[in-house]
Amino acid sequence: MSSEFKNKMLQQSIDNAVLVKSDLWTVCNVFDDATLDNILARLELETEWALFEKQENLPRVCLPWNSDGLLSEIWSMADELDFSNYGLKFKTVTVWKDSAGYKIGPHKDNDRVVAAMQIYLNNGPENLGTWFEDTEIPFVKNTGYIMKNKNKILHGMKHGVPVGTTRYSLYAWFDLI
Repeated sequence: MSSEFKNKMLQQSIDNAVLVKSDLWTVCNVFDDATLDNILARLELETEWALFEKQENLPRVCLPWNSDGLLSEIWSMADELDFSNYGLKFKTVTVWKDSAGYKIGPHKDNDRVVAAMQIYLNNGPENLGTWFEDTEIPFVKNTGYIMKNKNKILHGMKHGVPVGTTRYSLYAWFDLI
């Protein structure tokens, strides 16, 4: 499958996001199956993870930047997408690996987060998703959300990652256009 065709599939998922509340959209089928399977296989083999800023004491690590690595490839895919329908311009991306015991309670993102997109990469209990006040974005493989931080929506997890489960997700940051 050509890179151009894959990028159109990715763009279609962004263009078809569903507004669920002010400044919050759900997205699905962000990656085609072969690309997502490749990402997950490489994440399982990854041995170098870094602590995540302001969450150093939690069981969350992120994939460090390597110019020839997986994160660079994901950045290139995301950088080709057009988020202008949301008034956004892609800035950067990381991959989070959450292990047993990880749970982030209700919080508001800091002002550095203008907008964000989180895409769940693997299977796991659906209740490991993100709650935005009374709206849940369940933890379902190849789905997630786009959130503008204008109104500082309170969000977090209601359940911690159980023993024997790993929660992988892509997390992207944006600037306003």
